Amino acid sequence: MPPKSSPAMSARSKSTPDSDLRSHDGIPNPGSWSGRLTRSRAKQIGLVLPIQAVESPGISSNNNKKRRIEEETAGESRATVIPTTTTTGEPGTLARRPIHPPQPHSTAPRIGRESSWIAQRKVDRLRKATLRDAEDEPSTAAAMPTPSDKKMVLGMSRSIVRVSSPPTEGKFISPLTGTVISWDGATKRAMILTIYSTDFKSKPHEPQPELWVHLPDKSIVQGRLIFVNRHYSLAILEITSDLPLQVPTFGSAAKYGQEILALSRDENMSLVARRGAITWSDGSLMWRNHYMFLDCDVPEGGEGGPVVDYCGSIIAVVYRDGPCAAIISISIIHALYEMWEQFSCVARPVFDMDLKSVELASFSLREELSLKHNIEGGFIVEHIANDSALENLGVRRGDVIFFEDKCGTMLPEIEDYLLHLGRRYLGEKRSMVLKLEVHDIEGTCKETITLPLEFKVSSGKVA
Repeated sequence: MPPKSSPAMSARSKSTPDSDLRSHDGIPNPGSWSGRLTRSRAKQIGLVLPIQAVESPGISSNNNKKRRIEEETAGESRATVIPTTTTTGEPGTLARRPIHPPQPHSTAPRIGRESSWIAQRKVDRLRKATLRDAEDEPSTAAAMPTPSDKKMVLGMSRSIVRVSSPPTEGKFISPLTGTVISWDGATKRAMILTIYSTDFKSKPHEPQPELWVHLPDKSIVQGRLIFVNRHYSLAILEITSDLPLQVPTFGSAAKYGQEILALSRDENMSLVARRGAITWSDGSLMWRNHYMFLDCDVPEGGEGGPVVDYCGSIIAVVYRDGPCAAIISISIIHALYEMWEQFSCVARPVFDMDLKSVELASFSLREELSLKHNIEGGFIVEHIANDSALENLGVRRGDVIFFEDKCGTMLPEIEDYLLHLGRRYLGEKRSMVLKLEVHDIEGTCKETITLPLEFKVSSGKVA
């Protein structure tokens, strides 16, 4: 049993001043406590204790609850007092930004209103957010599922623009996507590659419509058309931009079966991506044998947009958007651009045939050509221009032709070869011939013909 305190001890504790209840360092000395310690007494000696430690056993439990509710409410009111203006910080600093309005001061208990108050704070926070809370469209999100995909495409952000015409312009230009191919930081001039739309100019006497180039930061500058090539439907615009732009990495050539991302900008200037592959098929139209095709769709406005491999290098440009979009290999664009830079013009042999690669033909046709004619490669003549030099030399639809020069087995490689001949022509300025081995499938005969080449030279200038 603990010893009882004597009357002398009680008298001594009553006469002892408050300073005697503290240790030498000013901290209350628990060993000096005696008698009933009330909250007012604890405040006098500088001691802060939980309610349970300072209340007298004589106080009822109802009074305890009432006091706790009042103290919590008072604490909440003090916590929600937020100054409406800030006196610290210089103009333009974070401290000068407006602060969200404080919640109305109230001394009522928060019981029954806490959930609604928290919900309102969440709504206010979303309304006052500094960043837009927007999700990518589903197809774009599916095309870039990993952080590395997003990082790669983000690295091309300053390389991709949008081309349109003013809404008040008499002649409307369907929206296009463009790619930066040249940037001079000193002069702030850039050249933009895009598709030459038939909307640009249909007749010689018509003026070129005004062109707008929408930059990645959503600013708009005027574009000046400086080069066009109607055979390949390519155009180059020149702009002046205060926003620093970036020339992307260019690959060597597009390959059949290659996995790709097709990029473009939508009307809100957001980057749009489609994931797909270059199909194992070819096709031609009006003596244009250089098209390749995608197995994915490209959204409207994607014409002129870059097609990149999974290393982030541009390997093609979209020629026609929509399902099974058509593309032009970057190797063709390289040849055109370098020829134009060197000679201020572009030359290409007149070669009026639509071809189809034997390697990409149906299996049954390939088997027939192999078993009956011992043909494993070459190109099938789909169409030939009437009264052309090739027709006069005896070439007919359905024949299989081989180029004497080893210039590849796919149609884009043939187009690269023809542009190589055009560059040689501009440099040497001499006549040239093309030798072809022609197989007559119906008559089971073959013959080598020599085609004198006629070159079509285009300056690329805009009238």
